[in-house]
Amino acid sequence: MLEIKPIQTKQEQQEICGLCSVEFDAGCLAYGAKEGADLLAVAQFRIHGGYAVIYSLALAPGVRDFEALAATGKAALAFIYSCSVGEVFFKTEDEELAKALKFKKSDAQYSLDLNEYFSRPCSF
Repeated sequence: MLEIKPIQTKQEQQEICGLCSVEFDAGCLAYGAKEGADLLAVAQFRIHGGYAVIYSLALAPGVRDFEALAATGKAALAFIYSCSVGEVFFKTEDEELAKALKFKKSDAQYSLDLNEYFSRPCSF
């Protein structure tokens, strides 16, 4: 069963980031996705007052589970929204993933209005 949870310690976050080949950022909050004992994905993000930025969203090596990756991103979005943040940016070159999470590209960056995203969940 897929479990997506906040990563509780910076040491664990650093280890998981290393396993997923993403740069560890101690200033970020993070979520990890696992199926049983197997690591699937990690998301690192930061809240900057009225907006947030997802800095990394990546699968563990050898994992080819796009749905788990997207679900990890959605868990981060839900947490960000629960903090009364209305806009989020995504630092990525992965257009497919950005579109799967409903981000729109403008001015060479991906952004998402969380108020709209969560007010009409069935439309996405």
